[in-house]
Amino acid sequence: MIVTLNLRHIAIAVLAVLSLAFAGAVDAAATKKATVGPVSLEVPDDFKTVSGKIPSIRQDASGITIEVSELPPEALHEFKGTQFLEFLASLGYANAAYADGGLKRTDAHTYVLADAKGAEGPESRFLLVIGGEGRAAIVTAYAPKSEISAGRASRTAIEAILDTASMLPAAAPRP
Repeated sequence: MIVTLNLRHIAIAVLAVLSLAFAGAVDAAATKKATVGPVSLEVPDDFKTVSGKIPSIRQDASGITIEVSELPPEALHEFKGTQFLEFLASLGYANAAYADGGLKRTDAHTYVLADAKGAEGPESRFLLVIGGEGRAAIVTAYAPKSEISAGRASRTAIEAILDTASMLPAAAPRP
């Protein structure tokens, strides 16, 4: 009986591990490369382009939206320090703070977390300034706090996307 009980537990554990492995493989396969303005990102495949003035994509199920604005290349070095946080406060961001170590990036970047009021109420904002290819951009990812509280959006999911952000080369000038 003890041997049967142990074998049953082992079989259940093996099946659980295999189920998790296959679920992870499905999640990994359900991503796509998205181009948002001058930036390339890896996102879940249900993100869709949003029409508007600012290049952006959105995942309806979580409310996560990602907007990208190109900046002058100097911004990568200028968007730092308390002046940048004060600038964000002047735009209506609250509780802006640097999130050093929040991302697994090895390139030069600035990463700030903040709160803001959005169309759907209070939002958590994640601002990433990156550069490369002689360009710079600010990637702003955000989600309604209600979606984060409900577990449909998360800092982990947003940071996984921001970790993949990279600048695209500038288009060659036309003759």
